[in-house]
Amino acid sequence: MAFLAKVGVWVATNLPTFLKMTKGVAKFIHSAAEAGEALLEGREIVGTDAPISKKQAKPDTTGDRPDFLSAKKSQSDPVADLVARVDESKKQLAVIEHDNEIDHKRISLQIDVMELMISAQTFERFTNNINLHAANLQTHLYTIKNTAGLLDDVNRQRVAIKALMQTVNHMINVLNIEDDVQKISGIDINIRQGAISIADSYRAFEATKELLAAEIESYTKSIDEQLARADRVRQSARLVPSMSGNVSKWLENSVEPKLLAAKEAADELRGDVTMIPRIESTLRRELLKSDFLPPEEI
Repeated sequence: MAFLAKVGVWVATNLPTFLKMTKGVAKFIHSAAEAGEALLEGREIVGTDAPISKKQAKPDTTGDRPDFLSAKKSQSDPVADLVARVDESKKQLAVIEHDNEIDHKRISLQIDVMELMISAQTFERFTNNINLHAANLQTHLYTIKNTAGLLDDVNRQRVAIKALMQTVNHMINVLNIEDDVQKISGIDINIRQGAISIADSYRAFEATKELLAAEIESYTKSIDEQLARADRVRQSARLVPSMSGNVSKWLENSVEPKLLAAKEAADELRGDVTMIPRIESTLRRELLKSDFLPPEEI
């Protein structure tokens, strides 16, 4: 089983990469947590109401309507007076519409900020999944290492026991003492191939590696989406001058730097994962043969 030695070399080659990946996972978790905390700082923005202009009550002009039929007319022109009152009402209506528009923009901004904050929950899910897949990947690697080592030790012992049995039986024949000493026979010391499968462990290793890489890819895409959402929040804040300064400071000093740092950590981790080499095709076929499995790619 020379292929066991090749498996051991493959494992030893990957150990430094896994050590680097472990440090990368720790850095990633830290940066993701900081990004989540930065997003949650938006609670201060949402909880701050911009000053609202006091809406002027609509004047009651019922008692001041011009009297065109009464004999007690004012010397002033009733039509001109009516036009003046209409102009005043239009001005008051414009003020009310302006105040309503400001309220609408302020509420829209608060909704955009809340949507950005909610994304912090998705970061926690990504962090948990990536940490779990990385831990499982390391477990599969050590399972392959331990299984290969166990099979190698068992094979060495099997060879030694077989040689000992042959030597004992040969001595019995040479000394012609078969009547007194029974030969060693009927003992199966051969390894039952497939009872311990390195191939299955390697399949699990590759599947977990793909899950980890896919989760990191989804995480980086999520960060890009949050950066785009942050830009929309900035655009909305420009329509609310009383809140624009605080929002811009929050985005530029906290949210965007932390999101970019988290994305950089994720990219570094993805690079470490892609650096983990597959077992060469020839060795994979040997693993499959050792399990009495059909010659398919793993």
